[in-house]
Amino acid sequence: MNRLEHLLATASRVAAWPGHQEHVIVDWSSAVPVQRQQLPADDRIRLLRVEREPSWNLCRAYNFAVSRAQGDWILKLDADTWPTQGWSTQDWSRQDWVGEVLGLQPRSGGVPAGPGYAFGSGPQGRKGQFLMPRQLFEAVGGFNEHLIGYGFDDKDLQTRLAVHTGQPASELPEAWIGVIPHSDAERAGQGRSGRLDWLEASRGLAAMRASQLSNRLLAAHCPWSGRAPASVYLERASGVWQVEAATLPRLAAGVAAEINHARRMTFWGFFLAIPEPCLEVLPYSLFPPERAGRWRVRLWHRIWWYSGRPLLELPVWALVLGRQGLMALRSRLGERLVQGNTPLDS
Repeated sequence: MNRLEHLLATASRVAAWPGHQEHVIVDWSSAVPVQRQQLPADDRIRLLRVEREPSWNLCRAYNFAVSRAQGDWILKLDADTWPTQGWSTQDWSRQDWVGEVLGLQPRSGGVPAGPGYAFGSGPQGRKGQFLMPRQLFEAVGGFNEHLIGYGFDDKDLQTRLAVHTGQPASELPEAWIGVIPHSDAERAGQGRSGRLDWLEASRGLAAMRASQLSNRLLAAHCPWSGRAPASVYLERASGVWQVEAATLPRLAAGVAAEINHARRMTFWGFFLAIPEPCLEVLPYSLFPPERAGRWRVRLWHRIWWYSGRPLLELPVWALVLGRQGLMALRSRLGERLVQGNTPLDS
């Protein structure tokens, strides 16, 4: 959703990779629709658009993508990732290369060597990418569609897969997945931020913290399984889809209120460094919840971020500097004691 620059950079790299038969790209209601002619001239690409979605929803978007895929194996990649040359060591003419990647080749006695699915490893979002049989993904219900925003979706999925298979995931080597570096603000769906825009970087990190916490709570309140009713989509035109509103997952009123409160307190508390007891008594309208997946930062928030927030952090920095000073002093005293106790040469 609204990540065309990343998509155009990675789609060509996926198209250059010989190890797949189909590349499903879902345009999740981008403000400017992705056009097929913008993508590589690769007949394996299938571009689908889901309309009338107010905000990015990772879990629903990938569940929809897998439901439209035709292959038996799913390699899930974000718009900013691609398979690197590390995969080229496989012999793509053989049909059992996936088994080698996942450690499925039999050990002595015919016992499988791995669980049959693998997640990425390393930094910058690689851990959210995976390779697994489509049947296994569907057996656990795919992603938990109660979860919104960014974070914990992959951990929730991994936990259910481990319970279902009785084994934890294998790891795709870090070098096998390339990633376009980008900000936390982009990752959390808050728009782009410049390299030196510290306020926007802080807003993006706060949005991630709020999303990760609320998704943990949602996973506990609303466990997901292969029996959970996933959202249903109708094709309005060729390649253009829309969800049936009646099939969207619903939260009980009490759960929704708890989740919204936790998200609101986490975001503003982290972004503005205001303790929760203070947020509780300050006017609600000054620190509103997110709208359509975005946190609106107003002028007074910016003023506080540049003025009041640093003042609140002064005692913390004083403690940090004081601790570092004491550690340096202790180290120097220790060196002197060692030097003083060194026996003289005869």
